[in-house]
Amino acid sequence: MPVKVKLVGVLRHLAGTDTISVEASTVREVVERLRSVNEKLYERVWDYSERDLAPDIYVAVNDIDIRLLDGLNTRVGEEDTVLLLSYIHGG
Repeated sequence: MPVKVKLVGVLRHLAGTDTISVEASTVREVVERLRSVNEKLYERVWDYSERDLAPDIYVAVNDIDIRLLDGLNTRVGEEDTVLLLSYIHGG
């Protein structure tokens, strides 16, 4: 079922749009489907070495941080909106 994915900041620029739709039933599948949308977007979101989200990526489902839910295994459906954004780090 299609899930709405909202992209913010640099992720929006990589995708060339602020919203995409992917077929997925979990957040993990949403992230995996990014590869078919845009390889650079996927590489920016996914940390291959850790097999997890990149450390500066925030994900929420319906405005709730997935860390408060079931992480990457959080279930999603066509009524849900997944937000992906990259934190801005100062130095």
